Amino acid sequence: MDLLLKSCGEIEFRSELLTPGAKEGHTLLRVLACAVCRTDAKMWRQGHRDLKLPRVLGHEIAGVDETTGTLYTVWPGQACGHCAYCLGGRENLCEEMKIIGFHDDGGFATHVLVPDESLVPVDEKIDPLCLTFSEPVACVINAMSFLQPLEKIRAVIYGGGVLGVLAALLFREKGWQVTVIEQSQEKIARLTEVCLQNDIVICKDTVDADFDLAINCCDSHIAFSLCVTKLRKGGQLLFFSGLAKNEEIDTNLLNLIHYKELEIYGSYGPRREHMVAGAAFCLRQQRNISLLIESVIEPRQIESILPAVLSGKCLKYIVDFRDGANQKEYKKAEKEVQHSDVTNDTELSSTLLTVVNKISYLSEEVKNKAQKKVDLKTKPLGALGRLEELAVQMSCIQNSLNPQTKCKRMFVFAGDHGVVEEGVSAFPAKVTVQMVENFLDGGAAINSFCSQYGIGLNVVDMGVNGEFLDHPLLEKRKVAPGTENFAIKEAMTVQQSIQAIEEGAAVFLAKNRIESCDVVGVGEMGIGNTSSATAIICAATGLSPEQVAGRGTGVDDRGLDRKIEVIQKALDLHNPDGSDGLELLRTVGGYELGGICGTVLAAASEGCCVVLDGIISTAAGLLAYLICPAVKQYLVAGHKSVEVGQKAALAIMGLDPVLDLDFRLGEGTGAAITMNLVELSCKMMRDMASFEEAGVDSGSI
Repeated sequence: MDLLLKSCGEIEFRSELLTPGAKEGHTLLRVLACAVCRTDAKMWRQGHRDLKLPRVLGHEIAGVDETTGTLYTVWPGQACGHCAYCLGGRENLCEEMKIIGFHDDGGFATHVLVPDESLVPVDEKIDPLCLTFSEPVACVINAMSFLQPLEKIRAVIYGGGVLGVLAALLFREKGWQVTVIEQSQEKIARLTEVCLQNDIVICKDTVDADFDLAINCCDSHIAFSLCVTKLRKGGQLLFFSGLAKNEEIDTNLLNLIHYKELEIYGSYGPRREHMVAGAAFCLRQQRNISLLIESVIEPRQIESILPAVLSGKCLKYIVDFRDGANQKEYKKAEKEVQHSDVTNDTELSSTLLTVVNKISYLSEEVKNKAQKKVDLKTKPLGALGRLEELAVQMSCIQNSLNPQTKCKRMFVFAGDHGVVEEGVSAFPAKVTVQMVENFLDGGAAINSFCSQYGIGLNVVDMGVNGEFLDHPLLEKRKVAPGTENFAIKEAMTVQQSIQAIEEGAAVFLAKNRIESCDVVGVGEMGIGNTSSATAIICAATGLSPEQVAGRGTGVDDRGLDRKIEVIQKALDLHNPDGSDGLELLRTVGGYELGGICGTVLAAASEGCCVVLDGIISTAAGLLAYLICPAVKQYLVAGHKSVEVGQKAALAIMGLDPVLDLDFRLGEGTGAAITMNLVELSCKMMRDMASFEEAGVDSGSI
């Protein structure tokens, strides 16, 4: 029996007695109890950077080896043993760390397979329910290991949940004075008994200051700030709990670290030795720990309590697997997971079908005539290189040997990406909003380029996490304020993927009704979108993220490794069909990529040449190509991106970039320069004389 997290928000209760197979260097434990950590609830709701789905969660484990009868708690880490951190005794920072309940199946099951190095035997008699607290206690012990010794310490703890009280109990064992700050009056009331019995002050706030030690045991950035302000000069801060994402801390506050000469110690997870110490603490503190248990639940109840755990308002829930008599009852109560049949998953809407059905393959007859006209101009054959190819292509698109570029437009599509939460970009997500505002203010590179080349510019908000005032350059086509984090769930719904393409098509068609466009460029803006483009290209080409991923906005080597890891995790999770453009957009795409895809399709349907830009617009063009291969003949690869994945995507479509300027900006800048060359090719086709017209002997050249 186990509880399998299949995707965010979806847990499947499997009542069959599933027993992991034997594995060398591992021991099979029968799980007695497994506590529910708030991290488990977060992974259920929103995923985690180290979580690989599907997964049996649970890392606060008490189990028994049924062969020997030995009781164990489990160090969740699985270190490599040979990196610099492992060799230096800091295996919790292992370069290749894997975590039980994150990378491998955990303790929300009747059995769990544990590496022998992760086992922590417990010889003394202890309630397995209390033993499950060993891991959170070990985390606090790791944090405390950095402290400089002082004879007498006044400590303040922000966050009066289970971790905060465990920290307080550890501090009290050392004889320190402890104040716990907790905002919830309900939680204070429930913890009053354990705090009174251990001489711990718990309150909503305190006017006391100049504490020797502060520790944040909650994810509030305000609590972290208060830790800094409450410390004396030379005080010590344990940066224990990670902060809620995307919050801001005032630099004036951070300057206090400088003025006070504070000592700050970050801590993340425990080492194995800390688990040994944590188990010993649990043995000593069984009575106090028992007061921190919210409820003991059956496995089938876990999903119902996860919202409460996530809220942070409860104490510790523990899943008890010991009652074998309940196994039949569990089986009878097995949860049937309902899978709704999604129709039209890979089918276009009627609106898009109308657009796609208008896209036709270009005339070979016109192509031959255009090539002959180019060949007879006053130059050696092929002397103008790619310009000749562009001239022939434009003749075919316009079905004319005298192609025109009376109207040139550039659409810059913008959208935010949930995958930024995974640390895949060198820039924060808010830069997307700021750059769109820069486009509208006329201060970006694409503004200068379009002005230089007489290209009409429009900025399309497809999914920016922010709102903009009306502006002549702005087209509001927002599907949603950013995609979901595709590392843990699909980037968007089926309906949203269709809508994104429809909006992209609509924005082009609306402008085209006002004035017919001859050549259109497509650019983009969206922090995190190189990860989306890379994932699409990997799925379509079969190449690995390691082969395709580039540095995007400029991530360093470690950031690139993280980006590769996240993309691989997403591909493993979704396993998208690389030949299905809609599926790729839905699972790992972005709203701006969907918008570009729609504009590409619509432009081709109206007989308009489309100039792609860098890797992102190329990936979006690839989506359009997968939906309708005929679109290829209307596409021009504007420039060679420094992102290596672009080459793989272009190879599928049989395209070669016109320019190579070492660009990696995006925005449509490379496309804008190439649009100027497209215009030049048309002028050459119309105005340049033939040998006969110029009275030049072709045989002399």
